[in-house]
Amino acid sequence: MKKYIILLLFGACTSTFIAAQTAGEYMDEINKDMKNITQASWEYISETSHGNNTKKADKKRLDLLQLFNDSKARVSKIGPFNGNTTYRDAVVKYLDMSYSIFNQDYANLVDMEEVAEQSYDFMEAYMLAKEKANQKLDEAGKEMDKAEEAFAKDNNVNLLDPEKTKISENIRISNMVYDHYNEVYLVFFKSYKQEFFLLEALNAGDVSAIEQNRNAVIKNTTEGLGKLKTMTAYNSDATILTSCKKLLEFYKTEAEKDVPTLQDLYLKKENMEKVKAAFNAKKEKDRTQADVDQYNEAVNSYNGAINTFNSTNERLNTDRTKNLEAWNKSVDAFLDKQVPK
Repeated sequence: MKKYIILLLFGACTSTFIAAQTAGEYMDEINKDMKNITQASWEYISETSHGNNTKKADKKRLDLLQLFNDSKARVSKIGPFNGNTTYRDAVVKYLDMSYSIFNQDYANLVDMEEVAEQSYDFMEAYMLAKEKANQKLDEAGKEMDKAEEAFAKDNNVNLLDPEKTKISENIRISNMVYDHYNEVYLVFFKSYKQEFFLLEALNAGDVSAIEQNRNAVIKNTTEGLGKLKTMTAYNSDATILTSCKKLLEFYKTEAEKDVPTLQDLYLKKENMEKVKAAFNAKKEKDRTQADVDQYNEAVNSYNGAINTFNSTNERLNTDRTKNLEAWNKSVDAFLDKQVPK
């Protein structure tokens, strides 16, 4: 299963300025870490999108967390300018929220109980919490921009338009790429997880749980395929939409057509055990030919169901592996192609 990717994609406060020296130096001091933070953010995004080294990517994330922490500590110590700390405090708030999001501390930013009530399952709650947290970060970024503009106006600083760097443009594009991926991923994960529960029920031989989860898989895949139809390809690239659709179609067919065949094994086993118990309860001299025939029929039927179960299960395992590998490869290829290098 392709792991869900946690990314913070943001535009840092990178405005340049010309003006009264003291105010300009104050702004420069507050903003001097932003270039390094933006660079480190892009290195993490790039490694996550194009590399296969999870440890290396996480090392970059931890380095970025340290940058946020150090910058926050440094900026927090900067005194007021003409008695006003509004601009400084807005930057500190942004850095603090950025740290929480990269550290996946969403509970620091959103009401997790409210998120849980609005969500179908853990993954949906996780993604909703991330989305709400990033919305709060976006709001904090806008507050920071407004505070910067107000500070500049109050202190006769002429702000120039932020330079549109290659890195900032790459981050903007990456944001759109991951928005598309995350939307498709949620559709994938709901059915993937439900099929996992179905397989657990099958392995346990729990006929009631098998039927319950079989129906849930049919429901989730039907809804998921409907959602995929409404989604458009990103930049004319429909690879993950196509692979997700094929995987959901496999899950749906498995639940509708193949699981009843697998269920039959447990029904025949239950019948065979009842017949066997009744057969063994009779003394040999009391057993009729009908009893013997019924017993043999039950045993043969059960043995036949075992063969059918094994062949069906083997085919499903092969097809499941093939479709999951196709999904994972399509995700890797999509991110590698669409996220700038």
